Amino acid sequence: MYLTMYDDTHQEHINNYCLSERKLRYVREPKIAIALTKKDPQRHAVLAFKDEHLVAFLTLYEARGGSPYSDNKNSLLVHDLSTDYRHLNNGHVKKAVQLLPSFIRQHFSTIDQLTIIVNEDKAFTQALRLEAGFEYTENNLPSVYGSQVFLQISI
Repeated sequence: MYLTMYDDTHQEHINNYCLSERKLRYVREPKIAIALTKKDPQRHAVLAFKDEHLVAFLTLYEARGGSPYSDNKNSLLVHDLSTDYRHLNNGHVKKAVQLLPSFIRQHFSTIDQLTIIVNEDKAFTQALRLEAGFEYTENNLPSVYGSQVFLQISI
């Protein structure tokens, strides 16, 4: 598996990306998220490929100290984290998240922290803590989609 920044040559993959109805309650469709990245230079779309298949998608948001999730001006927030419905239960999102620290060091030299907000998925958050080195952090925000867990890792 490898991560890459979105560019227009990936549009066909984005158009064919499938999310379940349940997942759409928690994340944006990739084509909507990409439209936002084109309007906001602080947002960056990242694609996870396994062989020639787009298996996972996420956006990175440069908080720059202006986010309720982090006051660290050198932090990135993970948004829109998802797996294509046809590739569920293969560990693709977990692997993509494990690849993020080195990917971020390569593309964002000033970033020193990564924050992920996960909605209601205790098994996934436990795996990120044990296998990727993430740690729980304080969450003083009202819950939007039920139980939310904030995880951070130093880059």
